[in-house]
Amino acid sequence: MSVVRVSSEDAIARFARSEKACGTLRRWKSDPRRSRVVPLVLAHQNTVLASVTPDDVKEVAVSTEHALGAVRKRDVIRIPRIRDWNPDAAFTHVLSFIAEDLGRLPTYQAFRNAAEGLRFRQMLWEPAQMEIEYVVDQGVGRQQARDAMRWRIGNAYYSFLREAYVIAELRSRRLDVRSHPLADALFHVDCWVGDVNIELYIGNRHFRAGGIGRKTASSELLSDAEPQFRTLQVELPVSREFGRVHFPDNAALDRVAMQLRGEGVIDAPSNCIRSPSL
Repeated sequence: MSVVRVSSEDAIARFARSEKACGTLRRWKSDPRRSRVVPLVLAHQNTVLASVTPDDVKEVAVSTEHALGAVRKRDVIRIPRIRDWNPDAAFTHVLSFIAEDLGRLPTYQAFRNAAEGLRFRQMLWEPAQMEIEYVVDQGVGRQQARDAMRWRIGNAYYSFLREAYVIAELRSRRLDVRSHPLADALFHVDCWVGDVNIELYIGNRHFRAGGIGRKTASSELLSDAEPQFRTLQVELPVSREFGRVHFPDNAALDRVAMQLRGEGVIDAPSNCIRSPSL
């Protein structure tokens, strides 16, 4: 069976029915801060997230180092610059790039090693060090600054892993779920099925990947689409079933699948869903 691929061209063609989306894309492509990442995102094809199974994600969950270590949230929230930090290369971009580069979902330690390596260090590791130095110059203790950055990046990693799990579980329920980091970062669409855009809020719909601010709904960003998209906003509670990584439970995912079918989503052929693990 062939591997599912979702390209930036697929994502752009799908969202082109919205002039707001086209404008967002044009501004992002011309932003000098994004000059290094734009060509990489446009060349990116999602095969790992489009093909992993729930068991693949669980295997990473039980073998990963704890992404937050011993960092305490109450210490992190005192450093808002790092608490709310987003690098110019969005977390979802870097995590997707590394997953494709490795050919699999990374453990936290594999992600960290790749982020510090030559290929990706300018996207995440070096900007993170600059932020740490900035807050240290403002009087924050160095260890506290490092802990805050680990908390910020570790939560982004956990969010990525949870979203991968949700996508894999929904695909195992014969739903042809697609995703691409361009759609996630620019249009706030975590994944989609047909004409339904899915926004995932795993744990708390008011927070995103460890950040504090409210996430702008994709329905606002894409409100002028013709024909209109439908949007499913899904808040999934987390359980403690698989060690240190907390995933939504099966009952909650069953309800999401039922909601999607209630939106008229048609089951995909089995050969589109059961792709080999990478």
